[in-house]
Amino acid sequence: MATRDMMSWETAIAKVVSEGDTEEIIVRGHRMSDLIGRLTFAEMMFLMLQGRLPTKPQARVLDALLVASIEHGIAPPSMIARCYASYGTTIQAAVGAGITAFGDRMGGLGEQLAELLVARLGPRLASGAPTEAELRTIAEAIVAEAIAAKTRVPGYGIPLHAMDPRSPQVLEIARQEGVLGPYCRLGLEIEAAIARARSGRGVPMNLDGVSAVVALDLGFDWRATRLFLLTPRTVSFAAHYLEEQDQDTTWRHLPAEQIKYIGRDFGE
Repeated sequence: MATRDMMSWETAIAKVVSEGDTEEIIVRGHRMSDLIGRLTFAEMMFLMLQGRLPTKPQARVLDALLVASIEHGIAPPSMIARCYASYGTTIQAAVGAGITAFGDRMGGLGEQLAELLVARLGPRLASGAPTEAELRTIAEAIVAEAIAAKTRVPGYGIPLHAMDPRSPQVLEIARQEGVLGPYCRLGLEIEAAIARARSGRGVPMNLDGVSAVVALDLGFDWRATRLFLLTPRTVSFAAHYLEEQDQDTTWRHLPAEQIKYIGRDFGE
């Protein structure tokens, strides 16, 4: 198998043009000067990641998802951004630190769910739309496997809420716009299967889970799932950073009395 020349770069994303009287940036075959003022940020994000312009319904659903993902209070990642502000760092350092705080336990569960669903449903989609019975069978298997492994299906349940208040609205917009496809339907079947397994005590889909199923129905690669949380949350971190600076805090920290020392005392 041929090895790619590591000194040679190729891209289908963008081309910078500076020739004679022409100063332009070509993005996915479109002049940037034509896109400015015509596309929303969500539409541009779609174009960048998929190489094509979205339909208006797709753009509205993606925009709804980005809005839903932008803020969730002083959670650990925004706490980090605020700590950075109190330590006198730059806004980009604070935003970057908040982003890197997301991992497989928080912020990455949507990607885990998306990968799982593509593995289970992706091959079936090659032969057409699945029936509700097929989706229910897949959902039951996913839930049964999670129970057997004594783990949870990623993308369901949220510590701060009995039900994530953002998820139903995003799914409803997807339904209104005709974008609620097989992955969203499978996600809802999994939610129902979890409730049946728990004797009616449901664990609703959280925003990570909704990000996964909506992104897949919009045609995005499952590997891009985290972007739909990370991208809008950068704005949130900046807002928290600026507010913390306005509050003029210095050296955010844990009070010593809240830290329990469990090591040996000096001299023991």
